[in-house]
Amino acid sequence: MYGQFIRLLTLAVALPSLLFGSAMIWSRYRTELVEIDRRLDVGAQMLARELDDSLIALRASLNVLAAAGRRHDLDWNLEMAELQRRYPSILTLIATDARGKVIGAAPAKVVPRAIGLDVAYRDYFRVPARTGRDYVSDAFVGRGIGSDPLVVVSVPRFRDGAFDGVIEASLSPEQLYDDGARGDFETVLLDRSGRVIHASAAMGLRFMQRAADSRFAAALGELDGPAERRGLAVMPGGARAFVARARARDGWTVYAVGPRERAAREAMERVVFMSQALLLAVLGAALAFGWYARTLGRASSLLLQRLRALAAGAPPDPDGAPAHAPMPEELQPVLDAIVDLSARLDHAHAELRQSLAERENEVVQRTAQLREALTELDRVARTDPLTGACNRRGGEEFVQALIARAPRRGVAVLLIDVDHFKAYNDRYGHRAGDDALRAAVAAIRAQIREESDALVRTGGEEFCVLMPEASVARAIETARAALLGVHRAAIEHRDSEHGRLTCSIGVAFAAAAEELDAAMDRADAALYRVKRRGRNGFSF
Repeated sequence: MYGQFIRLLTLAVALPSLLFGSAMIWSRYRTELVEIDRRLDVGAQMLARELDDSLIALRASLNVLAAAGRRHDLDWNLEMAELQRRYPSILTLIATDARGKVIGAAPAKVVPRAIGLDVAYRDYFRVPARTGRDYVSDAFVGRGIGSDPLVVVSVPRFRDGAFDGVIEASLSPEQLYDDGARGDFETVLLDRSGRVIHASAAMGLRFMQRAADSRFAAALGELDGPAERRGLAVMPGGARAFVARARARDGWTVYAVGPRERAAREAMERVVFMSQALLLAVLGAALAFGWYARTLGRASSLLLQRLRALAAGAPPDPDGAPAHAPMPEELQPVLDAIVDLSARLDHAHAELRQSLAERENEVVQRTAQLREALTELDRVARTDPLTGACNRRGGEEFVQALIARAPRRGVAVLLIDVDHFKAYNDRYGHRAGDDALRAAVAAIRAQIREESDALVRTGGEEFCVLMPEASVARAIETARAALLGVHRAAIEHRDSEHGRLTCSIGVAFAAAAEELDAAMDRADAALYRVKRRGRNGFSF
């Protein structure tokens, strides 16, 4: 029995637990991938924002210095030395005159080489001189004052409204941001031409190296979703990694890279832990069963001995216990459990009956809600979502109901076309066009009877009003009121001869609902007569 239990325990507990544990580990592993991907994306965005904020602050300081130079005669060497003290990432600073000659520099050790140097041919002078705007360079190696890896920021100086030179700051790429603070991922910063400005040491990329010519080229394509970012072979040796990307304001691109092996290592640690816990659980269950089997065996043996004695007609046992002695204590809990289980089942059946009654009531309520929802869906299916008027389906159902209800009664038809609406969309944009169309429909709807008439959108800017049992006089009055309502909406339309949005209306009358198609043709012809006369009118 004990051996059978061990086999049963293995099949019924250990294997399902192992499968379930494996599924949980795999799910957790996938969750870890998603979380790493999310953290990388947030990290890339924050790094790009940090870089933008740093460059914005530096440009602001350079512009403040340039503005001070416009109002006062400054000792440029002294002022720039003070600015460099506040920004340790600045390697050198220079100020030029309007011809590109250096008139001030920092630090002091570069002043003798820098003063009088001609930088008029450099982009950081030419671009601000031509555009009057700040300039942020791509990666390059210095050629004038030094030969360090650089990126530069320059701002123009003006005096009396005329260009008077630039102030330029050369920055060390390694100090653009604190790479050491990104302990959980590596970073790569590319300039506008796709060359490396800075990369973590683990990425194996050099300054000014073209990323497209390296393993990192895999990260230059589309990174639309997590699946595209989780398995890129961008690490040295072809190791795969997560990659997230963010754009900086000046056109640089920031990448956050997380080696995939980290997630696998964490998942494997969980596998070992869960396997150990499962093994301990199985061993504990086996030991507990062994003790319980021996205890139960002794109780069962005592019960069996008494049953056999009774069956054989043996006399009472030596201690004088009667034949109807109570069940041994070891099995008494089993009997108590059965009695308790019976009571619980009775209680459970009562609760089940109550629950079924509640569910039936809930089904009735849900059915009513479903009917209401279906009614609303039917209304939505018959309504134009932009204007709230009936769509073609709604119009057709209105006509069919009209024919079925009163096929011999007259119907007035108004065909309405918003004048020059395509030109309105071309000038003001489709969003403004949608707003104008809603306003025009509201003006038209205000003139009809909602309880009996129907306003149907038959095309982009084309509408039809159906007025059952309306007289000719009322149809004409409604057309005149709709024209006036759209006109009074005062929707500006510079491409219209009237200077505002207007409409044209063709009016016809069907003596019976069955003749509605012919009336529609007459209303269409009347509409085109209005258009030929210059629009913003109606014709019967």
